[in-house]
Amino acid sequence: MVLFPTDCGLSLIAALNNGRAPDLKGVHALDIGAGSGLYSVALLAAGAERVTALDINPASAAQTVVNVVINGLDATRLNCVTSPLEEYTTDEKFDLVITNPPHLPYDPSYARDDGLETALVARRGGRAMYDAVVERMDTLLAPGGILLMAHSSLADISRTVKEFAARGYESDTLEVFEMDIPLLAYAENKDAMLGLLKEQRKAGQAEFDGSRFTVHALMFKRPLDATNC
Repeated sequence: MVLFPTDCGLSLIAALNNGRAPDLKGVHALDIGAGSGLYSVALLAAGAERVTALDINPASAAQTVVNVVINGLDATRLNCVTSPLEEYTTDEKFDLVITNPPHLPYDPSYARDDGLETALVARRGGRAMYDAVVERMDTLLAPGGILLMAHSSLADISRTVKEFAARGYESDTLEVFEMDIPLLAYAENKDAMLGLLKEQRKAGQAEFDGSRFTVHALMFKRPLDATNC
């Protein structure tokens, strides 16, 4: 199962129309958590030279190729890789990385073995993939390269910004989008999920109002004088 693009994912596509968004023509890009290939298709359509679509779900590769082809794009410019981000290895340094990490806190009461959990739920209070992106970015992004991220206010945006700043990255917020916490998908466990989110909000690690939260389309730029690891 591959999850249909979510509002969070689509918000970052919308932010690419912002005048401060980077030029995508000719870039070598990495799509982390490619899912159905939403970003891979968008990048290739915008003129990216080559896109690597990375996802832990084996079904993602086939679906991404299908979506690239039916959109009339050149599939030879696409490389699909099935791997957790933490285990992904490559000698390539990318000009651009794009990602929409899962952002809901994990709890055994609503754990499920399908694409929905993989795409939406993460351990460490919903931060597992954000932490992995921060940890791996110096090995994946070329000096001067750009990271585009759809970052949920449920998963401590300020922490991510501070951690990248400590590594010398510049940050910018392209757009902010307001949307509903996807509680309908977890209707039987709504109270459990909201309880966890309220605990995180009390600790200053989440921001939301009732069932509404925000997604920030963030852009991080790696310093030009960075040394590849």
